[in-house]
Amino acid sequence: MIKIKEINMFTTGDSSDLKVFSNVPYFFAEGLLAKDIKVNRINIAHSSFIDFLYRHTFLRILKACKKGTSYTYFRSKIYDRTVARKIKKAERRFPDADINLFMTFSFSSYKVSKKPVVLFGDWTYDHYITHFKGREPDYFEKKVLLRENSCIENSNMIFVLFPGVYQKMKSVYNNENIYYLGNVINSLELPVGININKNKENKRLLFVGKPDYKEGALQLIECFSRLRKAYPELKLDIIGMSESNFNSLPSGVLCHGYLDKGKSKDKELFYKLLKEATVFINTTPKWGAFSATLEAMYFYTPVIVTHYKEFVETFGENIDFGVYYTHNENIDLYNIVEQVLESPNYELMALNAYDKVKDFTWDNYITKFLSTIEDNLK
Repeated sequence: MIKIKEINMFTTGDSSDLKVFSNVPYFFAEGLLAKDIKVNRINIAHSSFIDFLYRHTFLRILKACKKGTSYTYFRSKIYDRTVARKIKKAERRFPDADINLFMTFSFSSYKVSKKPVVLFGDWTYDHYITHFKGREPDYFEKKVLLRENSCIENSNMIFVLFPGVYQKMKSVYNNENIYYLGNVINSLELPVGININKNKENKRLLFVGKPDYKEGALQLIECFSRLRKAYPELKLDIIGMSESNFNSLPSGVLCHGYLDKGKSKDKELFYKLLKEATVFINTTPKWGAFSATLEAMYFYTPVIVTHYKEFVETFGENIDFGVYYTHNENIDLYNIVEQVLESPNYELMALNAYDKVKDFTWDNYITKFLSTIEDNLK
């Protein structure tokens, strides 16, 4: 058994920047530092200039031939070699680190270093293509998958953020050292000063999601237009998208754009909206902003989310802190939202929401993470 004292942490972005990977690298690094672990932050993000050139040359031709491909400069062999050089440079700069930790499944140091390799991620590239895109990978994507699969198979340990992806990886890969330790709340504030009864009276719906979640936002906006007739005081706050993302918006919808928690004004507004929300809603199919949902629950907010695999795997088929929405022509989102707004058990739902996630702290996660590594690496 080894005792972890120093970690080389490789991220595709600056791990001190809250915007990177849904805040995860930031909180991960801070959690390690809180345990007195020395963290060497190594940014392996690609050059925006080279990415620009790549998009306007090779990728322009490729996308004309392979419409819908997800292949990018980030996925290219050229970039893979660039990352390898950055890893070698980091090895020379930080020779005393106990492990190399990659906040991605796409890169590894197993070819250039003898240090134990640990990978951490949300889902694999294969899962992104087959699950979210709903298709088989194309020729170029298959080349990327071969490299990623090699990284996974040759790593000492792999940590997966979601239970469904964990189960899939366990069934696909030969590597036996794949772990799921639960999920985490990426919050910079504690859930204090919240008045549950007042929040019910506020009649404020909250949607959090980037433009990728536009389908869920449009559905909620349509529902909101009808709800406003019965609840003239109702408001809908949308975080992550601006008015320009929509053709038109009914009165009462407030778009706040992307709120950067690293900026004091954005952070203040984000948590103000979170603390005053009556219900969090994101019914985008297959994925409903999992991280934002957890944070809303942490702030005693009932939720309405799609019945998607990772959420169900985490919280079960039946939830007592909100309502699942199933995309079905016989089910009207209007009735579900009204059910929460008028629920005599609203306070209990809010309390249950917090109770379900209160232990999803980074302190708990990092404790389990370090213990698992130290118990299994010799």
